[in-house]
Amino acid sequence: MDQKKIDFLLYILKCLIGAIIGFFIYRAFPEGGAWSLVSILLVLSPEGKDAINLAEVRIKANLVGAGTGLILFFIHPPAFFMVCLGVVIVLVICELLKLQLAARSALASVVIICIHESGKYFYQVALERAAGVILGCLIALLITYLVHYKLLIHNVREKKARISWRRNKFRKADEVVESDVEK
Repeated sequence: MDQKKIDFLLYILKCLIGAIIGFFIYRAFPEGGAWSLVSILLVLSPEGKDAINLAEVRIKANLVGAGTGLILFFIHPPAFFMVCLGVVIVLVICELLKLQLAARSALASVVIICIHESGKYFYQVALERAAGVILGCLIALLITYLVHYKLLIHNVREKKARISWRRNKFRKADEVVESDVEK
């Protein structure tokens, strides 16, 4: 089986493991667990190379969005003007902190928080989302590490074996040359 198919099968496995873990978190804590489940699946990647970057961007984005939403709440209850102000503030913060990759997620976060469900405390929505996203990102990183660490160790051992084989091949060739020279 070629490497592309193996990577795809591993990606399916990682997503299934993440979905199972995320679903159980969702069942235990419906609000934050939903964000954990979404974050797990958004951060997992086929090769695992960019998982750390994806998790970092997602965490920063949601902290910017949730923080902005919380600040706006203390200024004025959610309204059309507050949503528009939140959009502008998030974009400015992302630009200043050089988080352009995080801007879309941050925008989604501030809008979701600004139009939260009625009957819930506003800060609770922001905290649940931020905590759920952070937990989901950490779980996705752990899954990536566990799956790719084992493969990494296997690949390193395989490369060492090939290097040893080549080294032994060259040593034998050198021994043959030396024995020819001695004759």
